[in-house]
Amino acid sequence: MNHQLLAFATACLVVVVVPGPDLMLVLRNNVRAGGAGALWTVAGIMTALAVLATAAAVGITGLLATFPAVFDVVRVAGGLYLVFLGVQAWRSYRHLRRQPADGQAVHPAKEASGSQPTRWTSFRQGLLCNLLNPKVAAFYLSLFPQFDFSPLPPVVQHIVMAAGFWLICLLWYTIVLTLLGRAAGLLRSPAFARRTEAVAGTALLGLGGYVLLRT
Repeated sequence: MNHQLLAFATACLVVVVVPGPDLMLVLRNNVRAGGAGALWTVAGIMTALAVLATAAAVGITGLLATFPAVFDVVRVAGGLYLVFLGVQAWRSYRHLRRQPADGQAVHPAKEASGSQPTRWTSFRQGLLCNLLNPKVAAFYLSLFPQFDFSPLPPVVQHIVMAAGFWLICLLWYTIVLTLLGRAAGLLRSPAFARRTEAVAGTALLGLGGYVLLRT
């Protein structure tokens, strides 16, 4: 069982640390709303992962494999949401470019509309980005059957693996938040804020387009 646990933890770690829309959102909201924005984005991500892990443990996510139409609906909704976030990032980038480049640190960045992002906004973005991502549910469906932790019953095995994946994600984002906190001075500069919005916008638009066009 020890060998199985090590292999499972390694597989989870590889999936978690590969940059994706979640990390882009955390970085972007850290620039827009400081450490609180990043923290609440992570809270939304972890809440969504807990919901999906529970659904996987009790077999609900199996509906995505049984009913392809349901999978497609979730996929399209998730792709559109990523595109929406990407457009928001590019609007914010254009807004920041119009500000004087005085080289001073900026206050928490504002959306193009001028309103300061709230904690709920950051939490909601992290939550929806995961709940509307069918690849997360598909990951559970494809990963869990590859490991056998007998003599534990199958349901208990799924619960253990779901909890393990969640804890690995929590550890990873704790490290990310710590590093962001230590680099707060650099991350709050106007130039870095503009570049972050541009990179995040491009990445989110690209990921959203990939999800929408994938069949």
